[in-house]
Amino acid sequence: MPPTSSKTQWAYVAVALGLGAISSFYIGKVPPALPSMRAELGISLVTAGWIVSIFNILGLFIGIGAGFLADRFGPARLISAAIAVMAFGSFLGGAADSSELILISRVFEGAGYATILVSAPALIAHMSGPDDRQTAVSLWGSAPPSGITMGVIIAPFILDPFGWRGLWITTAIMSIVTLIIFHLLVSRNLPAPSRKVQNFFGNVLFTAARPAPWLLAACFMTYTFQWMVVVVWLPTFLVEERASSLGFAALLTASVIAVNIPGNMMGSWLIYKGTPRWLMIATGTSIMGCISLLIFPDLLPDGLRYSLVLAFSFFGGLQPASLVSGPTVHSPSPEQIGVTNGLMYAGSNAGQLFGPPIIAIVVTITGIWATAGGVLFALSGINLIAAFYIWRLERKIVGLTDI
Repeated sequence: MPPTSSKTQWAYVAVALGLGAISSFYIGKVPPALPSMRAELGISLVTAGWIVSIFNILGLFIGIGAGFLADRFGPARLISAAIAVMAFGSFLGGAADSSELILISRVFEGAGYATILVSAPALIAHMSGPDDRQTAVSLWGSAPPSGITMGVIIAPFILDPFGWRGLWITTAIMSIVTLIIFHLLVSRNLPAPSRKVQNFFGNVLFTAARPAPWLLAACFMTYTFQWMVVVVWLPTFLVEERASSLGFAALLTASVIAVNIPGNMMGSWLIYKGTPRWLMIATGTSIMGCISLLIFPDLLPDGLRYSLVLAFSFFGGLQPASLVSGPTVHSPSPEQIGVTNGLMYAGSNAGQLFGPPIIAIVVTITGIWATAGGVLFALSGINLIAAFYIWRLERKIVGLTDI
């Protein structure tokens, strides 16, 4: 699907960003609901971690395929199908009577979400002019935390009168309404996609042969691992370790997620100003890694530790803004943007998938939350190495030799 115009269609970009926020509600709805779900169904801490993370399991495996389909049939068509799959999964989860069925429903939800994660940035890239493409796509980084924030804030108001099942049904209905709006405002107004891209394995191999997509995937994996661990387990930590009410825990968690949004927006502004991608990645991951060593041990007052968590989320937001715009530079050609996005988001989903349960296992084995900080700090080391190699690659790209 070639660019539809030499000028950026900002109205369509805004709709795509709104779609991303609503889809990310599916992540934000879970942390506030976990205590009641665990109480009703007798779910262990580790199983609860998988309820959060299995949402991303298909994204780990189907991201590249979804990217190819977005290139082949057009991202708008794929997005419509993905929204429908998410709605089905949420209806199924609302009727679940066991943790196993909830896990299955989360796989459906995750499949739809992973497809949207890959397709929406590609759609924004196609709707953007050459001068605005990196900036427009970088704005996508603010969509997921916006939706997660909405989920964490709104979920308690639905949980109180209707329970977690009512929350799941409400989310499904919201997706159906979103599908109708997306079709009326965007999908039916776009031109038919090009049928040029047809060779799946050829496009995948052509893209995978380049180091940059793998480096972007590695950076996204470590970032989402770190960020999701803190966001997912903060409500549980506050309720079980600090005897906080669910509403207060949800409010504090929503604030942590919300400050990631201006961090993403600042990252988009820095991309617009020409700030080197590697510098934004290195800065964000260094701050996250160092703070991780301070927020888990009971060495500092709770108020100061919470302030550090806010800083962790804010400065971490520099990374997705720089990463999601990476495929516009590092895709072999415009026809492989979707595949490159798919590979990159496979890394993102791997971090989200394995982060919460791994930390749950570490905390369960050691019996203390402080050991989680060392794991997150080590991941920042991996990110710094990847950022260095991204810097070396972008120095060689025409037009970026001054980086």
